[in-house]
Amino acid sequence: MISQGFSIPDASHSDAGSKPDVVTAESRRWYVLKAKPRDELLCLQEMARREIEALCPMTKEFRFRRRRQEVVPLFPGYIFARFAFPDDYHRVRWARGVASLVRFGESDPPAIEDEVVRVFTANMDEQGLIDTSPELHEGQKVRFLSEPLRGLMGTILKCGSGQGRVKVLMDLLYQATVEVEHYQVQAI
Repeated sequence: MISQGFSIPDASHSDAGSKPDVVTAESRRWYVLKAKPRDELLCLQEMARREIEALCPMTKEFRFRRRRQEVVPLFPGYIFARFAFPDDYHRVRWARGVASLVRFGESDPPAIEDEVVRVFTANMDEQGLIDTSPELHEGQKVRFLSEPLRGLMGTILKCGSGQGRVKVLMDLLYQATVEVEHYQVQAI
């Protein structure tokens, strides 16, 4: 099972009977892996099985066709993995769910700074999700994203009723106000 936060903790210990771990913590760097379509979680599980630290930042996104919020990868098709390149290359590259390492041309894959991953983990909530909802405030002009008001504009009268709802004064119908979910409007 995937640990909370959709990251796999570092398992740098070696099992009895296996060859000693010659890779030091300093030689491990973060790299970006391209996952096979919709296999980000499979990649995380496989990295955990292979004792490689991995992270897939997740967020909630409203799916208009399904009419509900779903937990989805912040970067669909990509995960971060911390390993020693080139020592662990084959263990990572040929893991189930991994399509390739992200690289530019024929060069070695570029390493990601540890600080980038720290920023992701610092912004995760207790469920391991990163909040990407827009900062909406009173008086802001917005456009409706979902039917039946799609394309119409309005002005936010009130934010944050506790459930992520906003009250909007319609520009088209000056006296009409509607209360909708925050993900149903977009700041303009």
